[in-house]
Amino acid sequence: MLATRLSVDLAGPDDVAPARALMMRVLEEDLGYGFRPEWHADLADPASAYLRTPGQALFLARDAEGTLLGTTAVKAGGPRSPQVLVDHYAGRSVAQLARVWVLAEHRRRGVARALVAAAARWAAVEAGYRTVYLHTDAAVPGAEAFWRSMPVREVLDERTPGALLQTIHFELDVTALPGNHDQPHHD
Repeated sequence: MLATRLSVDLAGPDDVAPARALMMRVLEEDLGYGFRPEWHADLADPASAYLRTPGQALFLARDAEGTLLGTTAVKAGGPRSPQVLVDHYAGRSVAQLARVWVLAEHRRRGVARALVAAAARWAAVEAGYRTVYLHTDAAVPGAEAFWRSMPVREVLDERTPGALLQTIHFELDVTALPGNHDQPHHD
């Protein structure tokens, strides 16, 4: 439940530096492995990745005082791996939700849900994507439970005991999100 008023908006040029700082903080504090260019190329230049690339966007959540609470990005295309999913999404109109990150001190207040709803709505309605894909690392506390509480369908479970990443791939049903009931459903 939200303790204060929350706003979710598309990022603009003045938002890039604080959004990048938040994302870098999450990479260090929550994910524990920091910035890796091979995984996080978009974070090297978020303005280019999200403000100047058609079909991509960055969403920011703020409280009533303007404090930045979290981020969510929409990227064009499906995953770059594993090959079975690359093949599955090839030639399809697919967006990928990424960087669904909320600072630890602001969690459990509906911030991530609001970010996901806004980003998924934008992906389907504004950008015209027919499928919204995402993956999560089940090793991150609360990540798997959060996504399984959303209207998702598991596409592939890649968890391997002892591996650094415990990845699960999902598709999100945009029509089942709050405020999105009137959107066309695409398979």
